[in-house]
Amino acid sequence: MSPPVWVAELAGRFWAAAGPAPPFPRDLTRAATAALPLRVARLPGLRLNDVRSWLSRNRVACPTDEPDRPLRACLVCRAGVGFVFLDADDPADESRLSLAHEVAHFLRDYDALRRAAAARLGPAALEVFDGKRPATAEERLHAVFRGVPVAAHVHLLRRDDTGQPRSEAEREAEAAADRLAFELLAPAELLTGHCETGALRARLEAEFGLPSAAAAVYAAVLCPPAPPTDPFVARLRKLS
Repeated sequence: MSPPVWVAELAGRFWAAAGPAPPFPRDLTRAATAALPLRVARLPGLRLNDVRSWLSRNRVACPTDEPDRPLRACLVCRAGVGFVFLDADDPADESRLSLAHEVAHFLRDYDALRRAAAARLGPAALEVFDGKRPATAEERLHAVFRGVPVAAHVHLLRRDDTGQPRSEAEREAEAAADRLAFELLAPAELLTGHCETGALRARLEAEFGLPSAAAAVYAAVLCPPAPPTDPFVARLRKLS
């Protein structure tokens, strides 16, 4: 199955800026910091308060009042620059996927929106997008007609009591980041024609270095189950 157009476009833009892709299994650290204004920090036993403390020490604003909790990874963006935080205690496969997931968030949920705002509304709109000032009435009107958000970028850190994203929009953003991360780590074009999910899952783990659970999800995306046959159609086939 081919990736969605937006996935192919963002992955293509990333590798065009990063240069030759590293061998599999891919560690995106060098490519991401070369292609994007990103800094990667690995902290042991990562928690949200660790992120806030690191940002405070480095004089980076982080306006969130979410309660402290363990994190596998986190992305903070300010004024076009991103900071990726990873749990230094994670195994290599989980760390690899976490970094790709946060890079995907930067590409889709931050950088692409900033590019769209600047292209459709002009560079001054980035002051609004980055929370430096409120949008003018004219900017809000233009944003509506041109289909681009013009508001301070909001975080996707909110979780409910079960650890899941609270809103549908946040759930969609997380699923989309996973899909782009999979493409960055294991391009779909290299996996076409292999739709035995067990073998595909094993290959995603062994060759591309995906964690087991993520490999199962990606295998299901690439090889979705056949839709159920309509009972009426089934009866017609028996009669033919």
